[in-house]
Amino acid sequence: MERIYPTFPVSEGFNGLIGVPVSNSVMSDVKMSSDVYEVFVNGDKVGEKVLVTQVEKPEDIKDILNDYGFNNFQFNVEGNSIVIGTDEQSQKMKEILSAYLSIR
Repeated sequence: MERIYPTFPVSEGFNGLIGVPVSNSVMSDVKMSSDVYEVFVNGDKVGEKVLVTQVEKPEDIKDILNDYGFNNFQFNVEGNSIVIGTDEQSQKMKEILSAYLSIR
């Protein structure tokens, strides 16, 4: 993992920035940029789940599917992919997730 140093100006008369080392434990709790997960249903890509805030997680998609009445599906996070397998109305699930992911 590349070490990132937060920088800040020292004073108005100094034309530069100083980097301050931060431990890995601190950096692992800080969201540096948006995490993006490709979402697949039965092998077909339906969109991308972008985690914008620190409280968002890939598993939020399970809650969306449950809200739409889907209960019988497999859900796995594999690297930067969310893989969903289902025999229950897969086309409808793809349409719902595609619409959800396009507006998020």
